[in-house]
Amino acid sequence: MKPGDTLTVMAETLSKHGDGVARVDGMELHVAGLLPGETGDVEIDYVSRQRPRAHASVVTRRNTHPGRRTAPCPHHSRCSGCALMDMDLASQRELKRRDLERTWGLLVDRLVSDPSGLGYRHSSKRVFSGSPGEVILGSFMRGTHSVADMRGCLVDHPDIAACADEVADVASDLLVVPYDEADGEGDLRYAWFKTDGHGNTVVALITADPRLTRVHDLAARLERPAGVAWGVNSARGNDMRGIGLRPLRGRQTLQLGFGEVFTHVGPLGFLQPNPHVAAAAYHDLVRVPAGGAVHGRVAFDLYAGAGVTTQLLRRQFHEVIPCESFPESARTLGIEPQLVEEFLARMLASGQRPPDLVVANPPRGGLGPTVCTQLNDVRASRLHLMSCSPTSLVEDLRRLTGEHGRYKVIGARGFDTLPQTNHVEVVVWLVGQS
Repeated sequence: MKPGDTLTVMAETLSKHGDGVARVDGMELHVAGLLPGETGDVEIDYVSRQRPRAHASVVTRRNTHPGRRTAPCPHHSRCSGCALMDMDLASQRELKRRDLERTWGLLVDRLVSDPSGLGYRHSSKRVFSGSPGEVILGSFMRGTHSVADMRGCLVDHPDIAACADEVADVASDLLVVPYDEADGEGDLRYAWFKTDGHGNTVVALITADPRLTRVHDLAARLERPAGVAWGVNSARGNDMRGIGLRPLRGRQTLQLGFGEVFTHVGPLGFLQPNPHVAAAAYHDLVRVPAGGAVHGRVAFDLYAGAGVTTQLLRRQFHEVIPCESFPESARTLGIEPQLVEEFLARMLASGQRPPDLVVANPPRGGLGPTVCTQLNDVRASRLHLMSCSPTSLVEDLRRLTGEHGRYKVIGARGFDTLPQTNHVEVVVWLVGQS
């Protein structure tokens, strides 16, 4: 197999980027635009030298998935953010449920979702690009530093879409120079948007230089945001957060509701992009599979974020001990920032009784071997996990339930928090075993 070859293949599953995946002579072939069950004539674009993987483009589709549709977003062919936009929502959800089972061995009792699939994102990050007078805000096209314009994005909440358009328009009027990732020159680099869904949006503008910037002029001209903050990021790499975030004007936090609890989030604080479905996930995370409440003496809330699960747990437990490493979120919780590994090491050294419940909502990389070993040593009565990555979740479950594990799985549920993408959240309930 080499670039330029043409093959006829059938996609069996989806890659993490939403490409159809076919298997040819032990090689994984990733084909953009081919849905599982579709057969197509494809042309090889690239063959990896490091792993048995190749990438291809569709020349002709020989059959069509029954759920295929014309993507409603005009940016779909360039922006790679919504890989499943050309599949109807019912088909997307069934595909995710089957992929969890067939690819990862995760059997979920159902997939919780919202009905619309559009306008759900209450947080969004954008990249500045274009040129002075023609500034655009968009997202990196996969595998490149080219930026796809996201004006009129359909999955961002309308308040965010309107604010982003205003930022781009005012930056163009001011002839601001967008940062160029290739040569490291320019001013405005990233923008982070968060909304409460009720007309209030805060924006964090990230520049490449702390001195030579028009960020103050831009902030003064903006009318839609309720608040504007400024941070600096001059480093190379994919980290889009700024350092030394400082308020420029207006409010710097938003109050957001997750079902029956509320929390405050700042411009760079962690926020589940889909608060309606996330509220259902948080609700289930602190309960048993059938929906009943868990009560007890002590609960640990690991990777506590903005504290939604901490609040829910405090209704059910005598003592709830949260742990969070991101400074802004830790301040919201009223605790010192601390890594989970350090927290669990301290708890184990204290010799206190095992907690009745440990709740953990780790980032995409999962718990990892150290935390899994510590949780096995903690021997909690119950362990409830929420994961945004089936890959890391399966590895964590192997460590927690395998030969040296102290837990067993009693249930799992999926949550379609990011419709139009192949992303899915999973809540898994485990109980301790001697």
